[in-house]
Amino acid sequence: MGDPNVLKQLRASLHSYSLLYVEDNEGLNTQATILFKKFFDNVISAYDGEEGLRLFQQHRPQIIITDINMPKMDGLKMSEAIHEIDSDSIIIITTAHDELEFLHQSIKIGIFDYLTKPLKIDTLVDTFTRCVSILTESFHRKIFNANLHAVFNYQNNLVLLLHERNVVIANQPCLDFFNVPSIEALRKRFHSFGEILLEHKSFVYDHESMQWFEHISSHPGRVFNVKIADSQDISHHFILTFQSVPEKEGYAVLSLNDVTELGLLNLYDSNAVERESIVKDEKTVRALIEMAMRGGAKLKVHNLYKGLNITNDGLVIGIDKKKITLKAPYVQLKAMQHENIFYLTSELFPMAILAEGIKRIDFDDQSVVFDHYRLVQTSPTRREAIRVTPDNNITVTVLYEERKFEVDLEIMDVSLRGMRIQFPSLPAGFMEKHTVILDIVITGDMRPLIINTSAEVFRINEMNHRFEVVFIYDLNPQGHKNMIDYIAKRQMTLIREFKGIQYEK
Repeated sequence: MGDPNVLKQLRASLHSYSLLYVEDNEGLNTQATILFKKFFDNVISAYDGEEGLRLFQQHRPQIIITDINMPKMDGLKMSEAIHEIDSDSIIIITTAHDELEFLHQSIKIGIFDYLTKPLKIDTLVDTFTRCVSILTESFHRKIFNANLHAVFNYQNNLVLLLHERNVVIANQPCLDFFNVPSIEALRKRFHSFGEILLEHKSFVYDHESMQWFEHISSHPGRVFNVKIADSQDISHHFILTFQSVPEKEGYAVLSLNDVTELGLLNLYDSNAVERESIVKDEKTVRALIEMAMRGGAKLKVHNLYKGLNITNDGLVIGIDKKKITLKAPYVQLKAMQHENIFYLTSELFPMAILAEGIKRIDFDDQSVVFDHYRLVQTSPTRREAIRVTPDNNITVTVLYEERKFEVDLEIMDVSLRGMRIQFPSLPAGFMEKHTVILDIVITGDMRPLIINTSAEVFRINEMNHRFEVVFIYDLNPQGHKNMIDYIAKRQMTLIREFKGIQYEK
């Protein structure tokens, strides 16, 4: 009866498929049906070709086993009719004799196998094992073809179908990239897709703090940077897009868009000196934006209206030499119009992009054209605390080495962690890391609120014969509460103010 473990594994592989058995000998039909149920959960029996064809049309089984000589319609005519309905059906002919004429006819029809009676268990195991291989390959190809057009539109993308992280199908550009003749050769070379991904700073690959499959599958809709070596061991930069297959657990389609020619690999792992040179290069920034456009990545567009963070999705729709066209919602365009700058961020970018040089804002088309851009270390997404541009209800006095500064000071912004103040001049020796005392007075309520705190000079910038100084502090509990109240009220005022600006023509 064969190896029980082999039979068990084979049955597990066949349980989701149906078998149609057509045999006019009632005794043989009954005995064989009992045998087939050792492999299949669903076995359908018929006693002539016409009944077999009708039951096939009704149940659409994947495998058909049929006798040849039967009343009403013989097995070959029935098989031919079935293949006209579904050419992927697997049909197996049984006969009591080696009849060459029937064998030749069955080959023309496309019969999968030709078995002699009586059927033997070992022969069936071999035949059904080959059926499983054919059905699985057909299933994979159907999933691949059904999902390919909906996921990616670029003909040159490397496209793969994975099952449980393993490559089961790849398109021709993928085979060409690795210089392998077939999917079987690719599987032998890379059993798991994770083996293909190379280490690169901030890219997706397997390491101690990241498992690539868990990472990308837990971020649906996102795109990722990956590095892969070709058959010549030359590293390529790809944008990877991942899509799970609906209702098919464990299956996923990957698309890899090669952006190596944009020359961005060094940007992600360069040292500080190299990066300083790279971030000033508009060609590099434009290449980053082009990479996002080609990968279909949505960008985040940020504006800071007097410290109020306004963020929406954006999409690059055109790059013409230096000019870039970006789609963004009306509210974001209004913020751009007010500030004349905006930030772009993406999971693909190593840093935020500051977009300047706005040439045109089209509210009807909901687009903006700009032609100056640079990478910046700071961005709205990296702010540890909300910063707002203050109103006239807050003032500050700075005490430094027993000297008081209060005249012509302008508070640029304020947060729970610090304050940016503009000075007309600075005392001699005033440097970063020095400590001062800030006396902050908040008015507008029944009585003024005074916050007295020590602060450290965090950064000094000289701008047009004036100096911007950033102070950081750690407020006491009451000062912290008072500052929270002020910032919250200021935010509400700014929200109402910005809403008014939205409706201005």
